[in-house]
Amino acid sequence: MTNSSDLTQTVKEHASDLGAQARTAAEREIAAQAEKAKHAAASQIEDAAKAADAAAAEFDPNSPQVQAVHRVADSIEEAALRLRGADINELTQRTTEFARRNPVLFLGGAAIAGFALARFMNARAPQPQRGLQSHAADPWADLETDAEPRWGGANDV
Repeated sequence: MTNSSDLTQTVKEHASDLGAQARTAAEREIAAQAEKAKHAAASQIEDAAKAADAAAAEFDPNSPQVQAVHRVADSIEEAALRLRGADINELTQRTTEFARRNPVLFLGGAAIAGFALARFMNARAPQPQRGLQSHAADPWADLETDAEPRWGGANDV
């Protein structure tokens, strides 16, 4: 009996060790992916700031609107820098706390951020050239509207 209980105990310990190793590996991978996502988000934020600066450069530099856009762009760049340097665990904790204190505001902000990101990504996507229609887009484009039907009409009796 002792051999089987020793074997059982050894198997339990080995399984526990394997579980701990798997958990540690998963935590490392999650942290690495979160770090990549954090840097990608910071890059997107920096791109938005650059786009704001570029848009402002098209107008009179002395106008109050352009100065306001530059201040907003500077604030956006500062947020990107803070995001890059932030600890992912602290960011997660602060976001969770904010979401618990203000769930409606959090969900509304997430929705607005999603819409803004979608618009930004659509604006950056290459636009199709006008005048070039693809048959895949409209398979009925070449059909004449006043032509007789090909499959037979009222006169084909």
